[in-house]
Amino acid sequence: MAYVSIYRKYRPYDFDGIVGQEHIVKTLRNQIKTDTIGHAYLFTGTRGTGKTSIAKIFARAVNCVNNQNGQACGNCEVCKELAKPNNLDIIEIDAASNNGVDEIRELRESVKYPPSVGRYKVYIIDEVHMLSIGAFNALLKTLEEPPSHVIFILATTEVHKLPQTILSRCLQFDFRLVPTASIANRIKYIFDDMNIKYTEDACLAISEAGDGSVRDALSIADMCVSFGEGNVDYNVVLEVLGQSNPNIILDIVECTLNGDLNTSLTLIGNLANYGKSMGVLARDITKMFRNLFIVQNVITPEKVLTLPKEIINRLKEMRSFDTARVLQCVDIMSSVEANMRYSSMPRTLVESSIAKCSDARANIDLTGVITRLKAVEDKIANGLVVNGSTCEKVDKVKRVFNKSSCCGYLIKATRDLKKYALYSELTELNKDNFSMDNGIVYIRPARKNMADILLMPEYLDLITDLLVNEFEGITEVKVIQSDKIVNIDEDITLVKSMFDNDIVKIK
Repeated sequence: MAYVSIYRKYRPYDFDGIVGQEHIVKTLRNQIKTDTIGHAYLFTGTRGTGKTSIAKIFARAVNCVNNQNGQACGNCEVCKELAKPNNLDIIEIDAASNNGVDEIRELRESVKYPPSVGRYKVYIIDEVHMLSIGAFNALLKTLEEPPSHVIFILATTEVHKLPQTILSRCLQFDFRLVPTASIANRIKYIFDDMNIKYTEDACLAISEAGDGSVRDALSIADMCVSFGEGNVDYNVVLEVLGQSNPNIILDIVECTLNGDLNTSLTLIGNLANYGKSMGVLARDITKMFRNLFIVQNVITPEKVLTLPKEIINRLKEMRSFDTARVLQCVDIMSSVEANMRYSSMPRTLVESSIAKCSDARANIDLTGVITRLKAVEDKIANGLVVNGSTCEKVDKVKRVFNKSSCCGYLIKATRDLKKYALYSELTELNKDNFSMDNGIVYIRPARKNMADILLMPEYLDLITDLLVNEFEGITEVKVIQSDKIVNIDEDITLVKSMFDNDIVKIK
C-alpha cells in the first residue's frame, strides 16, 4: 500500500479531533443539536487551520440520523455511505480550477436534485475567492435562496477578495491560528500512535515552525520522522528546518551586545562556510534578539517562549543589557530579510547589520543619532565634560542652598525619576517647611502622617542623595515629626460647636 503522509492519515474524522477551533466547533454542534442549521457558511482563515476538515465533519453530522451531542455517530447507514469517497451528497469543488460562469451554472442545475441518502446535499467550495466576478454574480441568487435540502460551505484564505454581496449571505466563521502548545500536543499524540521516539523540545520546535498551521507542522513532522529514522530530537528538527544551533545564535547576540564585533563576524563566517542560508540566519538572529526582549519584559518567559530550558536560562543571564538597545537590534535585523530580495550580497547585508547592532555609531538613521546623543547626556550627567574625542572628569558645580530652590528641586527631581508617590507628598510642602543649620537640612511637614512617609528609609535616602549632590554644604537630612494629626472627626465637632443650634438638616 502506498505511503500516506501524516497530515492526511491523521486528518480529523469528527469534531473531537479538531485542534484549536473550539469556538467554531461549539457553535456548529449547537446548531445541529437545536436544528438551527443555516443554508450558507463561510469559513475563513490561514492555511492548515481546519477549514476543509470541519466542513466535511459538519456535512456528515447534519446528515446523520442518530447524531450524538451534535456529532455524527459513524455507525448508521447514512454515515457509512457518506464515508465513501464517491458519495453524491457531499460535493467538493475546487474554485481555483472551476472558477468560470459555466461551472457555476452547472452547479445551479445540480442543486435542484435531492440528496441520495441523507437529509442535505452539501456543497463545499474551496478557495472560493478564486471565482471570477461573473461566477460570483451567477452564484448570488442560488446562495441566498437555495433549495431546502442544500447547504453551501465556502472556504477561503483571502476573505478580503470576496464581494460584500457574498459575505452578507453567509454565516462567517473566522478560524484562528492554532496555539503552539495545542499543535505540540497533537504531534505527541501522533508520534505515540506511530511508536516514534521524540523529545519535548523537538515537538515544541516543530509546532513553532508550523506558525499556527496544523498541516504545516505535521508536514515538518513527517520530514523529521524520515530524517531521524524514527527518532525525532531537537537537533533533527534544526537540521530539517535548516536552522542554526540556538547556542551559536545566542553567542552571536551576546557578543554583538558586548561590542565584540570580531567574534560575532567570525561566528557568522563559520556558519556561512558551512553552507547556512543567510536569509535563515538573519531570521534566527532576529528571533533571538526578540526572545531576549521577551525575557527582559515578561516575568515568566517560559510561558511565552518555546525554547529549551538551557536557552531560556542563558537569556535570563543577559537581562542586564539595555532593553532599548535590544529593541533597536530587533528593528535593525527585521529589515534584513526584506532587503535581501533586492541584494546580490546577502552575507554582506547580514554582517553590516550586525555591525550596526554592535556599535550605535555605525547607525546613520535617527535611532543611531538619538543613541549617541543619550550617551553624551549620560556622560555629562556623570560629571564628564566632552572635549573633542576625549572626556574629562570634572567636579559638579553645586548650588547655594535656599529654601525655595530646595523645595522646588525636590519636587521636580522626584517627578523626573517617576517616584510619583513621593512626588505627590512633596507637592504639599513649601519653602517654609525647609531650613538648614550646620549642614543639616530640616524638613518639617505640617502633618504627622506625611512625616511618617518621608521617614521611610527608601524615601529619606533618596531625598538625602538628591540634596547632597545638588546643594553645597549639605551633609544630612532630617525630617521633624509634627504632633499635629489631621482628624476629620475633631474638625466636624469643632464646626458643630461653633454653630450650635443654628445647624439645619437639609433633605
